[in-house]
Amino acid sequence: MLNSFIGTSLPSLQPKTIFFDGSPFAITDTMISAFATTVILIIFALIVRVAFIPRWQKTYDKKSGFRLFLEALVNMFDDNAQSTVGHNSGFVAPWYFAAAAFICVGTLLEMTGIRPPTSDLNVALSFGFTTFILINIFGFKEKKFRRFLRFANPINLLTDLVVPFSMALRMFGSVFSGYLIMHLIYSLPWFALIALPAVASVMFTVFHALIQSYIFMFLSMSFISEATE
Repeated sequence: MLNSFIGTSLPSLQPKTIFFDGSPFAITDTMISAFATTVILIIFALIVRVAFIPRWQKTYDKKSGFRLFLEALVNMFDDNAQSTVGHNSGFVAPWYFAAAAFICVGTLLEMTGIRPPTSDLNVALSFGFTTFILINIFGFKEKKFRRFLRFANPINLLTDLVVPFSMALRMFGSVFSGYLIMHLIYSLPWFALIALPAVASVMFTVFHALIQSYIFMFLSMSFISEATE
């Protein structure tokens, strides 16, 4: 009914199949955007490592805006990890830096007309369950078998099992709603497309990209900290 009202087809919750429709090896649009996001991040990391870091090591006192920006990002993740998970920050900080970068860049791909990978519930669930696994790994590392004593209380067990789903649904709901709103905006008459998409993309794409990556990092570190205390 809503499709007929606005005169255009809305994106479905399920990703669109691009290749091998109906086969067990079907490739969806969010799989392609996830692959594109990974390639972008790898290329960016290689460029920084090969072209910038050796030069920065020779000119340590001269700091460009790009270098200050990267150092501020790294310090933010290091400081957050150190303050929340302590001596486990050596693994947690780089992992969540990479995860936050994927969420942010993947969501920003929406500005190119590509459906962001984080608007796929499967991708969001993979991030949620990764955090769930890390929570229990570090909890067991710090408390050994005492970690499992808390599961004697069914409420604690239920609370832990809800964590990956709540994190996944939060991310999926936010990113997909922004993607849906932008899709509706681009379906408006031409006279409404002069400035509205530029303003809306800041609110529903850039904002979502930054806030969802930060929320995922902050909540994940908080859960790991709670499990290791």
